[in-house]
Amino acid sequence: QHYFIQSNLSMTEANLPKKRNRNLLKQFYGIKKEENVDRNTDINSDQFHSDIYMKDMLGKKHLDELLGHQTVLLKEIRTLDSEMQTLVYENYNKFISATDTIRRMKDDFKLMEEQMEAVMSNMDSVSSFSNDISVNLSDSRQKITKLSSVHSLLTKLQTLFELPTLLRKAIQMEAYPQAVKYYCQAAAILCQYEHVNSFDGIRADCENTVKLLKEALRSNLAKPDIKPNEVVETTDMLLELKECPRVIIQLYLDTAHVTLQADIEKVANPSPEQDILEFLDTTGYDFLGSVSLAISTYKSSFCENSNVTLPDNELDETLSEFVYQHFSEYFQHMQTRFTEETKAPENALLVRGLDRFYRRIQPVHTLLPAASLERIAMEIVTNTIRCRIQYFTDTLNTHYLETVNDVKQTLLVSRPPQFEGQESLQDIMSTMKASLVGKLKLVLVNVKEFINTDITFSTKPYFRGPFCLHDVKQGLVMRYLEHILSSVAELSDSVPPNLLLVMARLCLDMETSTISYLSTLTEEMFPPDRSAVPEELTPTVPQLTALAHDTVQQSLTRFVQVKGLSISQMIHTSVKTRDWLGALEPRNVRAAMKRVVEEVTDLDTQIGTLFEEGTVRTANSDSSARRPHSVAGSRINSSSKYKYNHSDAESSLLNKLFNDKVEIFGVIQFTKLSILTGVIKIGLKAFLESVRLRTFGKFGLQQVQVDVYYLREYLWRFVEEERLLYFLLEEVVNSAVDRCIDPVMMEPSVVMLLCEPT
Repeated sequence: QHYFIQSNLSMTEANLPKKRNRNLLKQFYGIKKEENVDRNTDINSDQFHSDIYMKDMLGKKHLDELLGHQTVLLKEIRTLDSEMQTLVYENYNKFISATDTIRRMKDDFKLMEEQMEAVMSNMDSVSSFSNDISVNLSDSRQKITKLSSVHSLLTKLQTLFELPTLLRKAIQMEAYPQAVKYYCQAAAILCQYEHVNSFDGIRADCENTVKLLKEALRSNLAKPDIKPNEVVETTDMLLELKECPRVIIQLYLDTAHVTLQADIEKVANPSPEQDILEFLDTTGYDFLGSVSLAISTYKSSFCENSNVTLPDNELDETLSEFVYQHFSEYFQHMQTRFTEETKAPENALLVRGLDRFYRRIQPVHTLLPAASLERIAMEIVTNTIRCRIQYFTDTLNTHYLETVNDVKQTLLVSRPPQFEGQESLQDIMSTMKASLVGKLKLVLVNVKEFINTDITFSTKPYFRGPFCLHDVKQGLVMRYLEHILSSVAELSDSVPPNLLLVMARLCLDMETSTISYLSTLTEEMFPPDRSAVPEELTPTVPQLTALAHDTVQQSLTRFVQVKGLSISQMIHTSVKTRDWLGALEPRNVRAAMKRVVEEVTDLDTQIGTLFEEGTVRTANSDSSARRPHSVAGSRINSSSKYKYNHSDAESSLLNKLFNDKVEIFGVIQFTKLSILTGVIKIGLKAFLESVRLRTFGKFGLQQVQVDVYYLREYLWRFVEEERLLYFLLEEVVNSAVDRCIDPVMMEPSVVMLLCEPT
């Protein structure tokens, strides 16, 4: 027991440092100290005490619990024993192998020590023999060194004497690098000892041979099929032979010129069967490849060659001038080819061709930015697109002329297919407008291909801004609309009058909506960059709108004049060809007057399909109460025998003064009533002037009275101002009375009866 206590004390003292270290680690990592735990009774603790554990178990557990705990402990002991045996068995072979390895290492180290001792002994023997040899051969070494230097000198002299022959053999074998090497190695010695006759002769022979060598190198450099690496090698050899760099550069450029000129000839005379893409992929690409190769070879041979002593700016200027000279001719031929393509109906092929052309210029421009090739290529692209837009403009103008001719044919004789089944002028005008706007939209869709996202040059701001504003909106759309308006204004008097009406309505629609709509549509399809084109481009939308307004005014004025002239001729002929002195008593309205009313009624129908009704100006505030009415004191309704007196003279004078204020050819408003009023005023004015030129009898005057009453009964609904109509008709009757030899008027009831429709 005393021994057991002593052993526990010694174990406790030995565990104190471990316990202290464990506590320190717990404090560092923030592990809280376990409370109310007796580590002497913890079987897994390093402070486990068996006696304390037994006393604790006996004091706390019953017999059944102790027996159960014993069974558990026995099972755990057996499990641990089994695991320990398994661990030993699994690692037994490793233990045996480690033991054998250690034993072999001991044997090998012993053998190595013996071998090292033998090597040290051999090294000592070698050092001893080497010292003996050095001492014995010291005198002979100096002699051998002297003889070796003499032999080397003789070898060099032999090489110098054989140098002309070696050079000629190398030239014959085309071993030019070897020949240059031989000469360059001996050139300094020959120049140094040229005062010696023998060396001077060798130098003269070598110089003559080197001339042949230079000539051979120049010939090699002048070959059209020379490879880039051969150009570099040949240039270096000529430079080593002290050839002038400018001469070499010019020789190389002359050789490159031959190749490039051959490619340009192919570009100038392409195969007629090739489209633009095939042309660019074959003929056009050959030239660009040759130029790129020439530029890269030039730079590697001269610009990046340290043996070339020329200034960098001179080298760059020479190359830029050479490249620009050939590209000028190339660009000229390409512009010609692209211009021919602008007349083709297919647009996508031209767009792809321009994009491919611009893309392939980029690598060459990267090689030589100083030549400004990209700028020139962009100019070609821009010029080609402008030619294409001009082609589209011509197409639109041609389509416009064809459409106008179709409308003219429709109005004159037969109807073209697109106007078949259309009766009113409004339908014809709508079809024509839809055709013109639709064609313009189709052209805009084709033009939009030039600024697709996959097109390289379309992303350049210096192209996109002027293209969208200057070329498309102004050069195509606005100029096309201006052309339509100008063409309408220039229509000849021989065109059908109804065509003037249709074109006037078209221009009126352009003024109110079409111009602004197409302008907005163009800006949506081609977003403008106004910063790229700061100045205001003409024509603007307000300017075109004003032009459209003037064109409508001009067209309607011409229409009124033409139709008024037609009715005037009809009335004048009917008045001129009748015998008014010998006329019979009137029984009905003359056919000419009925024809006038029919003509005006037909005009009302036609004009009503195109223009709005308009506003009526009457003395009565109720404009809806328009109806034919009598004019108090009017001679039209008078039946008494006319006697001339002073009051009648004054009345006639007052009527003439009012007539002078009536503007026959006034401004036409864009309404149906205004247009018809203008036509009727011209016709009645012609009626008045024709009556003033004739002399009437009694029945002739009464016939005029009937005709005027008939016109008043039917024309009042076609004029803006009834008072004006009544005044002109009254003036006709007054003039007839003034020109009548027996001015007796017909009874109003009889006049009304004769004018009633049958």
